[in-house]
Amino acid sequence: MKQNRHERRKSAVDLKAWQSRKDMVSHAMSISINWFIFVNISFALMIYWRNVLFNDFDRSLHVTLGFTAIIDRTMVGIIIGSLLLMLLIRKLSAGFMPLSLAVLSLVSLMWSFSCYHFIVWWSLPFAWPLSVILMLTALSALYYHPPSLLAFLIPLWITALIASIQLNQGLNIRFFVIWLILTAILIYGRQILLRWFNEAWLRYQQNQTLVAHLEVIAHQDPLTGTANRRAMENFLEKASLHEQPYALIMLDVDYFKRYNDYYGHQAGDRCLSTVAEMIKASVRTPEDLVARYGGEEFVVVLPAAAIDEATQVADRIRSNIAKSSLPHVASEVSQRVTVTMGIAQTDGSQKPDDIIARADEALYQAKQHGRNRWVIYQVRE
Repeated sequence: MKQNRHERRKSAVDLKAWQSRKDMVSHAMSISINWFIFVNISFALMIYWRNVLFNDFDRSLHVTLGFTAIIDRTMVGIIIGSLLLMLLIRKLSAGFMPLSLAVLSLVSLMWSFSCYHFIVWWSLPFAWPLSVILMLTALSALYYHPPSLLAFLIPLWITALIASIQLNQGLNIRFFVIWLILTAILIYGRQILLRWFNEAWLRYQQNQTLVAHLEVIAHQDPLTGTANRRAMENFLEKASLHEQPYALIMLDVDYFKRYNDYYGHQAGDRCLSTVAEMIKASVRTPEDLVARYGGEEFVVVLPAAAIDEATQVADRIRSNIAKSSLPHVASEVSQRVTVTMGIAQTDGSQKPDDIIARADEALYQAKQHGRNRWVIYQVRE
């Protein structure tokens, strides 16, 4: 049971999102090509082992031994070509490269050569159904990739008409009508299958958009538009996993409870949104993370930042919030909204909880010194 769960988790991790329709075509190809190759090899083996499946099959046809040897070698060629095609697509390329198309065409030409002789010289009743089945198999497996579909279909499609003309010493109208109907079936069938494929691609794009939206919601604080605590913790865990250095600023809006009591909770929400905008405007690059830690507390993570860079960001935060001139008559620090900050730094070897605790301690010290300022955590000796 545990192994099954592990395999499911591994599959989910290994699964990559399709960036384009071409990626979806490559994925479909990697799945359907196995069935297509299986059908080709199965028919080739049945023809190769015809004398085992049906006693004295060749003798009943009164054909020369030399020509049956040619057919046998052709079937072996189809099997080898099919296996090579699988190798090219699944191992060496994500899709049909020119070499793959050449092998696919060669396999089709070998089938066309065989079917022509089955029809014209051996008069085998299964030759016509075999041609049709091979064409329908190609349609089902390769409809989403026109070059590969045409590379396999055209030789068989033309051979069917040529064989009929040769067999009837001219164009047989009834066969020609059937041939045209088959052509219409192939064209219309591809249109239907392609429409399903395009609808699946459209639904996938819509789902990806929805997933991206839900991902933003899951990692974003709805009030301030900053990252939420979960996103911040994930960010710090990744930095710790790769031992990446960073500086962390923990920020607290001064006397925010009094602000809420005096101005009301709606005004408090607007205040936090404004403070968040000022913080985001103060960081260095989009790679810096601004997160709401809880209530009126925010955390700023500055990857690969030295202490002097962190203090510069802290100064800009104080300056920008001061410029916003949010009134706060209930504050004991200023008539305007102010913030207090604690700064800590790590070389990547410490745990995220330890760095947060250090920044929180520095924040506490800043509050003890009168608020509306920042303090750098100093390691105690």
